[in-house]
Amino acid sequence: MTAIIDAILFDVGGTLRRATARKFSTKVRLCKRIMELTGWEADPADFARMLDERANAYRKWSKQELAELNEIGFWTRWMLPELPEEKISAIAVELNKVWRNADRSYQVLPDTKETILGLFRTGYHLGLVSNTTSSLEAPTLLADLGLSGCFEAVVLSCQMGIRKPRPEILVEATRRMGIPPERCAYIGNLPDRDVASARSAGFKRTVILRDPQKPFDLPVDPSLLPDHFIDTLKELLEIFPTRIRNRTPKPNGPLYDVTLSTMWAKNKFSELNDFFLAAGRLGYPKLELNHQVSSGMLRGINLRKYHFSSIHEPCPAEIPAETLKQRDWLISSPNDEYRQIGMAAVRRSIDLAAKLSVQTVVVHAGQVSSDMTLENELRQLYQAGLTRSDEYLEIKGRMLAKRRDLAGACLQAAEKSLKELVEYASRQGVRLGLENRYHFYDIPTQEEMSALLALAEPDQIGFIYDVGHAVVMERLGFFPHEKWLKRFSGRIFGSHLHDVVGLSDHRAPGLGEVDFHMVAGYLPKDSFRTVEVLGSNSPEQLKTGLQKLVDTGCVNRIQ
Repeated sequence: MTAIIDAILFDVGGTLRRATARKFSTKVRLCKRIMELTGWEADPADFARMLDERANAYRKWSKQELAELNEIGFWTRWMLPELPEEKISAIAVELNKVWRNADRSYQVLPDTKETILGLFRTGYHLGLVSNTTSSLEAPTLLADLGLSGCFEAVVLSCQMGIRKPRPEILVEATRRMGIPPERCAYIGNLPDRDVASARSAGFKRTVILRDPQKPFDLPVDPSLLPDHFIDTLKELLEIFPTRIRNRTPKPNGPLYDVTLSTMWAKNKFSELNDFFLAAGRLGYPKLELNHQVSSGMLRGINLRKYHFSSIHEPCPAEIPAETLKQRDWLISSPNDEYRQIGMAAVRRSIDLAAKLSVQTVVVHAGQVSSDMTLENELRQLYQAGLTRSDEYLEIKGRMLAKRRDLAGACLQAAEKSLKELVEYASRQGVRLGLENRYHFYDIPTQEEMSALLALAEPDQIGFIYDVGHAVVMERLGFFPHEKWLKRFSGRIFGSHLHDVVGLSDHRAPGLGEVDFHMVAGYLPKDSFRTVEVLGSNSPEQLKTGLQKLVDTGCVNRIQ
């Protein structure tokens, strides 16, 4: 009986891409940048030879000890130990990037993207395990190919401190993926490294990609013979049959009552449908279509296959949200021509929600000004730790005064728009949720929120609580965070949950300083909880972040 494989993990070098040694003259030219960064004075050719000798000595040591150093250790202990450790540590990642580019050129192997997408779309969980001194190259490779969202674990020897053929590095990848090794396959290019480590880790299948430019003798030890030899990556699509047909695969673990915003999809997937597949496998059964999604991105997708808790206007974004804001084409514009453009964008979102039987549309209520000059200055002073300075207080006072002067006409326009939009939405069985915002000049303040919520019945218009926005506004000294929850928890339709470091938000929960225990105590039981994070967060961080929300009581398990 054929073994069931749930996950396929890949090596990088020789498997997804090929490295070619540079000509020495090219290496000398590129290594001059290292001399500039470090202040090293020598003949460039002699400097390049020295780095070559030291890199070779490191590789010999690394293979003997089955150990790997990160960029800092590699450059302070092996490559440039003569220079001050503090100085080299600060630029070690950049030095390593320059050196690896000087040492070799890299070419992605044919069929890499096609094969990985084929395996991902037919139901396999994907991981990557590589021996490397670079913490950047593998993630960058996946990002450049539009594949980073497809890989649930990326485990690098420079981060683990050990290298293949030690099996622990592969076992760690399966642990992060939540899939037992006996249901995994590993794809590599060297039997004595890749087959050895996979077999020792308990993997069920091994595959070796042959390279005609680098032939090797068959292993004498029969335990190092792979289950398959292949000559092209696309042969994997024949070895590993389709696991799913017309359905989203189940997650690796428990299922939770939680939503994932398409914000995370940006720059991580070739197609939006791949994001939908990834979300389900990571444990997110519901989705929020956000304002970065255009009609073109939705074209060809059977949206009725998926469960959406909300639509975040403008979606579909026929006009980008940033353009609407910059040109004041918003529902708060005192210029009625501009206001109507903003109204049309929200109506399109309501129409999409009604079409998909989605109950809630998340609405931005507009702004009183698009001029960010003062706020940018205030944020710079905050970052410099000068929140008690006279300059900070003076700028904050000017911002408060400016808002008071401009708010009246904008708020009146917003109220007029929302009354019309509530009526339009109610006829289609859709409700509107007003979100607290990230910028001071955005509507609403806490007092304005009270006025806007009073425009309609509680089942027609409610509050979308964004934890990161609330934290940032409090840190800048404007609106107390918890006051949003104390005043409006009874009107919460849903929440946007993410973490904050300083003034930087939309990080995966657990990567910042948000008190999610406090937040959990205010969230109504029947409100949706949306994880809204940037694409810079990895799939692993999304899984860990979800567990953080479960542990703090913000999200409940449903299966």
